Amino acid sequence: MHRTKTIFLNLMLPIFAVTILLLLSASFTSSRIYIHQTKRAAVSSNLEILSQTATSLSLVNDHISGIAVEIQNTPLLGRALSSDLNDITAEWEARQNLSRIFSGMPAAMVDYELVLVGANGIVVGSGNGGVTCPSSELLTLPALQTAIHTDRIAYEGRKEGFTFLTQHIPVIYGCRPLTGSDGSLYGALFILIPEQSLRQFYQSFSSQSTSILLLSSDGTILSSNLTDDIGEKNQSLLFSARENQKRGREYSDLSGSWIVLSRYLPYYDAYIVSQITSSLLLNEFWPRIQSILVICTALLLLMLLSFFIIRKNLLPLRTLANHMKDAKGIPDPIILSDTSDTTEIQGIASAYNQMITSLNSYVKKIDEAHERRRQDELSILQMQINPHFLYNTLDSVKHMVEMKNTSEACRTIDSLISLFRSTLNKTNKKVSVSDELQNIRNYISIISPRYGGLIQADADAMPDCADLEIPNLLLQPLVENAFFHAFQQTKSGSIHIFIYQNKGKLYCDITDTGDGMSKEQVAMLLHASSTSGTGNQIGISNVRDRLAILYPEENGFEIISEPGYGTHIMLSFPARRYNS
Repeated sequence: MHRTKTIFLNLMLPIFAVTILLLLSASFTSSRIYIHQTKRAAVSSNLEILSQTATSLSLVNDHISGIAVEIQNTPLLGRALSSDLNDITAEWEARQNLSRIFSGMPAAMVDYELVLVGANGIVVGSGNGGVTCPSSELLTLPALQTAIHTDRIAYEGRKEGFTFLTQHIPVIYGCRPLTGSDGSLYGALFILIPEQSLRQFYQSFSSQSTSILLLSSDGTILSSNLTDDIGEKNQSLLFSARENQKRGREYSDLSGSWIVLSRYLPYYDAYIVSQITSSLLLNEFWPRIQSILVICTALLLLMLLSFFIIRKNLLPLRTLANHMKDAKGIPDPIILSDTSDTTEIQGIASAYNQMITSLNSYVKKIDEAHERRRQDELSILQMQINPHFLYNTLDSVKHMVEMKNTSEACRTIDSLISLFRSTLNKTNKKVSVSDELQNIRNYISIISPRYGGLIQADADAMPDCADLEIPNLLLQPLVENAFFHAFQQTKSGSIHIFIYQNKGKLYCDITDTGDGMSKEQVAMLLHASSTSGTGNQIGISNVRDRLAILYPEENGFEIISEPGYGTHIMLSFPARRYNS
């Protein structure tokens, strides 16, 4: 099926396509910029968080180190941890001395619990309930071995502490070996910090997209906002943190999926790490649904704006096109009422109106020329009838004179005078049906005496036809033909003329009871020319041509005839009221 194309569609489709491309390009560019800026902002804020957390953990280490030094310098500590515990009294005394040490410990930035372990097997904790691990197990912990070799506090994480207060929660503990002046180990100090106490330094900064954790040098997670991960190993994060340390950078972007920020804490021999999940970060800060709605709304507004602007500017052109399409024949000039129309539209309308004016002038000249030609043709046809009619009429008068029928000749001359008065001055005009009937009756009174009353003729019409128009002397040639040619053999008969109207048409029937004609003769009459036919053919063709000129494509002319049964001629043309 052929699809109609309009200027509106040809303009709207490219604008729609360009608008979509521009919005998509703008959306893609802005989204890339937004993603980049969001990542930069997240990295910047998380670096600040790591810096603050590292500072806080450093202060915690300083406090813990201060407590350890203070305990190590406490009198009687070495004796309590290294003396033989031979009886209950000695053990009780040692425990009392250690408890006095705990009672004087200062508060720190975090909650903590102290455990002292002696080479003599004594184990004392600062909390209520005591210690859940024997001294032999505590003295073999890896962190203590590390502290012995590094001569500093060594830290390690555990999923569960080894005191009654921490036995069901993750802890980070630091340990410091206690040695005498000769360097011999007489005990160890363990400082247990609940993991949740360290978490307070960064917990409020974590989010759905950002995880912050403390990662030991062997990959064990010591502390994390994701508590289920505490105590697990994460070698990939450890690798990223070591790479950052090795390359002297603070963060790394892993294939766009994660951003790993890290900072090494030497006193803990651990990394404070912030892991940002890029997809979650964008979901968290970038409202995708709202962005899509904004883009779609912008697209819709642009399309509506373009639609109304183009429609308004094309309205005069569409008005002009509809005016041309709906016009019947040559349209009237168009008047565009909108004074804001563009110069181009006004120019098109002006050129269109000028073309309409030129066409109307040209068509008017053609109509005038056609009317002149039509009048000339009617005049020629009328001039063809008048001499023929006059000749036949005078021939009838002559016949009456020769028959010495002077009174009849006088009546015929009177009818001829009356007929000439009403017809000769209306050569190319139309008359009323009543006037035409009177003319036919006058003609019948002129011509019938010649046949000695052997041919009877009458003319009549329906009453509602009296005021309708009919071409002057249209029926006379047909009546004349009936008198002169229809009764060559029968010599007598009748001629009847009847006029009536039906469905907007005026019908004229001329019927005779004469000799009749064959189909060949009828066909010859219908195709005869008014300029080259015989007497009978001239009358028929003359009437037919006049109807064709006066009522083009609206007339009817039919002959029905059969030898021995007479002839019936039917004329039809539009029924119109006569205006004198």
